[in-house]
Amino acid sequence: MKLKLFILAIAILSLSTGCEKKMDRIFEESPTDRLNASVSNVYATLQSNKDGWLIKYYPSSALEFGGYTLFAKFTNAVDVTVEGDMTTLPAQTSTYTIVPGAGPILTFDTYNRLFHYFALPGYFNKSAAYQLPGFLTAQIGSVNEGMKGENDFLVTKASADSIVMEGRKSYNKVVLLPIKSTEASTIVASYRTAVAKFHAFSNYKFEVGTESIAATFATAATKRALLIAGNTKPFAYRYTPTGLDFYSEYDINGVKFRELKYVESTGTYTKGYFTNDAGTIKLVPQS
Repeated sequence: MKLKLFILAIAILSLSTGCEKKMDRIFEESPTDRLNASVSNVYATLQSNKDGWLIKYYPSSALEFGGYTLFAKFTNAVDVTVEGDMTTLPAQTSTYTIVPGAGPILTFDTYNRLFHYFALPGYFNKSAAYQLPGFLTAQIGSVNEGMKGENDFLVTKASADSIVMEGRKSYNKVVLLPIKSTEASTIVASYRTAVAKFHAFSNYKFEVGTESIAATFATAATKRALLIAGNTKPFAYRYTPTGLDFYSEYDINGVKFRELKYVESTGTYTKGYFTNDAGTIKLVPQS
């Protein structure tokens, strides 16, 4: 009897093992081969657009410093040049690599004065040697963390129309969009012009229906994230040539918005205002 039970157990185990092997055959390549292929795909995709990529970058998980538009060209499998909307600093060249991990991980692995500014501890970003022309001239963020930026990003999608990444420290979503050849020569200047125009505004209020809601800056020095009463989560955004592009969809009194376009001064709105396509919400600068 014991012998029969032993034989039966061996048969069941063999059947189970056989099923597992069949299940493993779903993918012809090994996990290592698939990961290496995805790394190669990211390399190829980054280099495929010779005019570079527009990067929507938010350096802190709390979003208190708001968002920034960076422009990067991955000129070969080693070198990357970076420009930004917040500074007049010329393009800065450094190196990058893509390594296998939980997926392809893009790492800016040598110091880039512009990109790594966001990761500098406040102890260093208060120094003139590290500051960016036209940007901040005093310490930003805490002494040990600064703006809480990072160097490593998990690539979750890589195709010709967009690259999507996730900060390995902040888990913030980072989106790269291909720059068109028709806009390559003017895009950086157009974003810097928008920053100069819109950054001058302050003391905002939201108008939703008949209600007026005061909005303050989460970080007054950067002026790229707003707070309203009763909400501890900042509404973080980037400046764009058409207005404000927010990190995610936000909601005020049931009105949802992701982008607010600027309308030039008119009537009682002497400084203009930002609004959604439906015109159901306005963000009005007071000064």
